[in-house]
Amino acid sequence: MRDEIHKELVNLYKTEMNPILLEPDGRGLTEAPKDEAWEEISEMHLMNNKISKLPGNPKCPKLNVLFLQVNNHLRVIPPSFFEHMPILQILDLSQTRIKYLPESLFKLVQLRKFILRECELLKELPSEVGELHHLQVLDLEGTEIINLPIAVEKLTNLICLKVSFYGYNSHSRKEIQSSIIIPQNVISNLFQLEELSIDVNPEDERWNVNVKSIVKEICNSNRLEALKVYLPESVLLKDFRNGSLSVNLSWMHFKFVIGSHLKRVISRLPGKRAAKFDQEERCLKYVNGRTIEIEIQEVLQQATAFFLDRHLTVSTLSEFGIGNMKNLKSCAICECDEMKTIVALDDYEDAVLGSLEFLNVFHMKKLRSILKWEQFRQYSPAIRVSIYRHTLSNLKSLALHTCPQLTTIFQVNFLQRLRNLEELVIEDCPEVNSILSLDVHTRDATRFSRIRLPNLKKISLHYMPKFVSICYGLLYAPRLEWISFYDCPSFKILSEDELSSNELKVIIGEADWWSALKWNRSRQSRLPNLDAIFVPIERDIDLMTQLTEINNQLQAQMREKGHS
Repeated sequence: MRDEIHKELVNLYKTEMNPILLEPDGRGLTEAPKDEAWEEISEMHLMNNKISKLPGNPKCPKLNVLFLQVNNHLRVIPPSFFEHMPILQILDLSQTRIKYLPESLFKLVQLRKFILRECELLKELPSEVGELHHLQVLDLEGTEIINLPIAVEKLTNLICLKVSFYGYNSHSRKEIQSSIIIPQNVISNLFQLEELSIDVNPEDERWNVNVKSIVKEICNSNRLEALKVYLPESVLLKDFRNGSLSVNLSWMHFKFVIGSHLKRVISRLPGKRAAKFDQEERCLKYVNGRTIEIEIQEVLQQATAFFLDRHLTVSTLSEFGIGNMKNLKSCAICECDEMKTIVALDDYEDAVLGSLEFLNVFHMKKLRSILKWEQFRQYSPAIRVSIYRHTLSNLKSLALHTCPQLTTIFQVNFLQRLRNLEELVIEDCPEVNSILSLDVHTRDATRFSRIRLPNLKKISLHYMPKFVSICYGLLYAPRLEWISFYDCPSFKILSEDELSSNELKVIIGEADWWSALKWNRSRQSRLPNLDAIFVPIERDIDLMTQLTEINNQLQAQMREKGHS
C-alpha cells in the first residue's frame, strides 16, 4: 500500500470528528463485544484475536473503521452484520477464514478501503461489489478467487487494486465457468488507478490467453505509479518499453515476474531475503530463462532489484550486461546450474555493480568464484585501480549458500576495498577454506598489511568442513558485533586480532569446538574474557531457530540499554 493512500484514508474521518475508540486487539477474545458496545463507537479494533462469532445485527451509526484482521477462527459473518453501519469507510478482514461475503456488506456505500489479504478460503468476489462506488482501495492479495467480476469496472474511484488468482488448482476445470480472469476493459475503466497488483497461478492457462489484452490496458493507464504483474513471456515487456504509451518504468514502482514456472516449485530464496527483495522500488524476477532476451536487459536498466531464478544456460551474471545493472541495489541468484562466476571482468566498465548493496547466492552447483579476473591484467595500472575502487564498492551484505564447488570468496586487493560491507554469510560451501584467497605463489600472509573493514558487524560461517581460517589473521573489523561458527571441524585456530572489536557482543558455536579452540595471540591483543560472550549451539536443535532466538535476545538487551 502506498504511504500516501494509507495516510489519506486512515486520517479521513479524523478531520471530521473526534472518534471514540474501542481497542480490545490482541487480548485473545473469542467473541466480539456485545451489541450495546457498538452504538457509540467510531473505531473498533478487534484484530489479532481468536474471535469466532460476531453479533448478528449491531447498530453502529457512528462506526467509521472496523479492524477484524488476523482472527483465524472467524469463518462466518452473520448475514445482517453490516446492515446498520451507514458510514463505515475502512474495513479489514485480512487473514480470517471466511468463505463468503454477506449481502449486507454491499450496502456499505461509504466504504473506501476494503482489505481481504490472505483470506485463503475466499473463492469468489460477488458482482455486488460494483455497488461500492466510493471504494478507493480493494486488496484481494493472497485470496483464492477464480476471476474478477465485470462489475469491478463500476469502481471508478479505485486508486489501488490488488488481486490474486490462485484458486485454479483447488477447482476442477468443469467448476470454473469463466474462461476469463479479468474481463475486457475492466482495467481501462479504472481511470483513477495508481497502484495495480495482479498475482496469478502460473499454471492457469486462462491467463496465458488473456494476458496480452490486459497488458495493453495496463499500458494505457495514465495515472499508474506502482505495478506488480506476472508475465509468462519476456516479449510481453515490449509494450512497457514503448515510449508512446502512458506507463513510464523510469519513474514508477514495479515488480515483474517473467517466465513460465510451476506454482508447486517453490523458490529456495529464504523468506527474509525475499522480503528484502520485495522492498525495492523496481523489481525484476526472471524464472526458467534459456537465453538473454533484449526485453529483460532493457527493463534491467531501470530495475533496483534483480532475482535470477533457475536460468538454464547463463554462465555469469555479466552476460546480462554490466552496464544494464547500474541501478541495482539488490540481487539474488538461485539454482542457475551453469553459472561459474558472478561477475566476469572481460570488458572494462568504470563501475561494476557499484550501486549493489545486497547480493544473495543460493544453490549454485558449478559456481567457483564471485569475480573472475582473467582479463584484468591487460588493463593499465590506472584502470585496474579504478576497477578495484568501484567494483561492488557499496556492497553491504553478501550471503553464499550451498555452492559445492565454490573455492574463492575474496582476494586481498579486492577485499580491502569493501569498506561498506556489514554482513557476510557463508553456509554449506564445502570447498571454501577461508574468506580470503592469497593470490600469490607463497601462502605467507605476513607479506600483507591488515585488511580493515570498518563497517563489518556480522560474520556467519556454517557447514564448512574445510574451513581453516577467517582471513589468516589479517582481518580488522572494529565494529564487529556478531560472529557464529557451526560444523566447521577444520577450524581449530582463531586469531585474537580478528576479534579485536570493542563492539563484539556474541560468539556462537558448539561447546566442544570452543573448548578445544587454540588461539593465535599477538602482543597487541587486549581482549576481555571472551567466554563471557560465548553462546553454545545445541546440535539436536535446528540451527536457524537457535540463531533467531539469540538475535532476538540481543535485540531485547539493546532496547533495554537504550531505555535505561
